[in-house]
Amino acid sequence: MLNLCRSLLLGLLLLVTVSLAWASGFVTERAWVEDPTGQMTLAEAQRAPETPFANKYFTQGFSQSTFWLRLHIDPAAITKPLASNRLIIRIRPPIQDQIQLFDPLHKDDEARLTGDYFDWETDEYQSLNLNYVIPVGQAPRDVWLRLRTNQSTLTVIEVMTVDEVRAADRRQEMGAIMYLAMLVICMGWGVLSFIIQRDRLVGMYIGRELLAIIYGLVMLGYFRALTSGWLPAAWLDPISNTLICLFVTYVIWFDSQLIRQFKPNPWLYRATLSLMLALPVEWALQLMGKAHLAIMLNSYIVFAAILLVFITALSTRAWRETRNAAADQKPVISKTLLVGTYVVILIAVLFNRLPAVGLVPMQEGLLYLNLVYALVSSVMMMILVLVRAYRLNQRQQNAQKHLEMAQLEIAREQARRVEQSNFLKMLAHEMKTPLSVVRMAVGSEYPSPRINDMADRAVRDMNGIIERLLQVEKLHDDQLSIQAAPFDLIKMVYQLQAALPNANRLQIEAPAALRMESDARFVQIILSNLIDNAVKYSPSDSVIVLKLGQTRDAALLRIENDIGAIDAPDPNCVFDKYYRSERAQAFTGSGLGLYLVKVLADMLSGQVRCILLGQRICFELVLPLANK
Repeated sequence: MLNLCRSLLLGLLLLVTVSLAWASGFVTERAWVEDPTGQMTLAEAQRAPETPFANKYFTQGFSQSTFWLRLHIDPAAITKPLASNRLIIRIRPPIQDQIQLFDPLHKDDEARLTGDYFDWETDEYQSLNLNYVIPVGQAPRDVWLRLRTNQSTLTVIEVMTVDEVRAADRRQEMGAIMYLAMLVICMGWGVLSFIIQRDRLVGMYIGRELLAIIYGLVMLGYFRALTSGWLPAAWLDPISNTLICLFVTYVIWFDSQLIRQFKPNPWLYRATLSLMLALPVEWALQLMGKAHLAIMLNSYIVFAAILLVFITALSTRAWRETRNAAADQKPVISKTLLVGTYVVILIAVLFNRLPAVGLVPMQEGLLYLNLVYALVSSVMMMILVLVRAYRLNQRQQNAQKHLEMAQLEIAREQARRVEQSNFLKMLAHEMKTPLSVVRMAVGSEYPSPRINDMADRAVRDMNGIIERLLQVEKLHDDQLSIQAAPFDLIKMVYQLQAALPNANRLQIEAPAALRMESDARFVQIILSNLIDNAVKYSPSDSVIVLKLGQTRDAALLRIENDIGAIDAPDPNCVFDKYYRSERAQAFTGSGLGLYLVKVLADMLSGQVRCILLGQRICFELVLPLANK
């Protein structure tokens, strides 16, 4: 963005320097004569009182009078050798309607005319400007120009050598190309932004820049040159005037729509919009043959519009009303940036329009300020819309993030509800049988040893469920952390065997010792759940085989038992939380044992898997010997 601004500034400076082109001092005297009737002849103009003007700039504002401009050319003022005996009268801007040349050295009766009433191909010297070719001559002489225009009479008249004109034209063309390129860049940015994000204001900005480019083509002379040969010369001036008025009207509409978002004073906003009604009036005046009044009205509309838009921007109250609101409810740009933009545009308009209407003298470098205004306003609007689009995009991204977080939270809440539902179902189902046994034992006056044994087993089952629930809760609350320490895995296995009611059912095949450095609590929970699962779901008279071994860096455990009368579990679901096969529901359990085995094995960087071997089931566990 910084590089783009630098390039725009460079092009702006280049454009301004075009009007500072140095010319030889062939013209030693300048004067003008006003012809209010437009019927004065050359002879009458030569006899009429003159008003001198000091430099190459002539302006009498918007006047319906015809003006005769006298240039006194003195060949003696030439201080260097000339490559040609020709001089060029170079006249800017190229939108002047009709200029006629009277040179005493030109003896033909043919009228020498130029302007945007005439085809570009008829110019004596073709460029972006209006030009005449005259001889140097041997003696001083007066050359007269008859100016008649519906535009501002602001005209720059220079007499230069052919080489000077060519050099000045190259500089002018470079500046014009740079100027148009910058407008195209602004519009291109708008198109790209609109493709990415279909913002209505950006779409309006694209239309604004398209009209700004057309306006630049008209004011720089490209429109006259490009339409030569196919557009009738009589159409050139009306079309040019229409495009200029349309550009001004569209800019008023765009600015009002931009400021509308920041809650301006309603009356000022309506007053700004009302200026757009000048466009049909201007078109009507042109159709009535009063193009001069249409162009003058348009020029004063520019004054009124920029002042009114500036005041309307000052009246905005969106920032005051949202002072205590959340960040995403505040305006996307600051009031300083908005008002500052219109301050810059106001200055550019005043510096150009005041000389154009004849209120202040024309100064060097101000001729192209009408174009500089269009460029400055385009750049400032691009920055304004860019900041707005960027911040709107940020807000949309933040809103999307909040939406995703809300959706994630909803999903989590739903998962928690499902978890609670599953937990309550499991608890209600698994506690019912043990509690019935305990109630039966408590209600018996003389409980038998068998009833006492059943009650004891029921209490152990409930205790096991509660213990697993507590372990899972700690796991979810991140209260379980690895605390590695050396221990003997074989010794732990035999201790777990000794705690079983029927210890002889567990057949162990293991080496004398197997040292590990890991979290003994986690390993004990894993082994006890695997052994408990095998004991509970295998036939009571079957043997459970537990084999232990090791590789270079891992302990290998394999526990295998008969499936018995219950259904074989699904190996893909056996480690899921609360999962139990259909016939396993006949046994008290929580469906958390193997879930804990899987989670804790993963925490210890181990692996566990379930394998079905016909009517037998096997669990294989791999744990690293040293947990880092």
